[in-house]
Amino acid sequence: MGGTKPAGPAGQPEGEPGAEAAAPLRVAVVLDRPADASRVDAPDRVLRIWAMLRNADDELHQVSLRPEMMARLQRQFGALTAELERSLSPALAGELHRIIDRDKDTELTADELRVEYATLLAWTIGLVIEILTQLEAASAKIAQPGPRPQLVTSQ
Repeated sequence: MGGTKPAGPAGQPEGEPGAEAAAPLRVAVVLDRPADASRVDAPDRVLRIWAMLRNADDELHQVSLRPEMMARLQRQFGALTAELERSLSPALAGELHRIIDRDKDTELTADELRVEYATLLAWTIGLVIEILTQLEAASAKIAQPGPRPQLVTSQ
């Protein structure tokens, strides 16, 4: 009973000669902004950062923040901002810097840190909404009969 071997990631049967490991697929979402070439190179990362920002924002609304918690949240804010910047086109990264333009070494009060997080969270929510809108529009185009649009990917 000669069954078929399970297909590997490249669609070829596993273990056969010539089967190459497929490079991971990368998807970039181009945002519909007429003035510049805005794109999100890592939409999955942006969605994870958005979730982390929401959780940190919940922590910030506690009645009192201990100094060690404030320091941790400030470090986390810097790390999340840097990760977000790496996920964006230069145009969007520039917009991000204009929104949160401050000296990195400045110690913030609890209220100032809350404002920083709220600003970044609101901006990221807008970005997430645009990502989801573009994905929905692309999905609707693919579902239509006729020639299928080409999805731009890179490996």
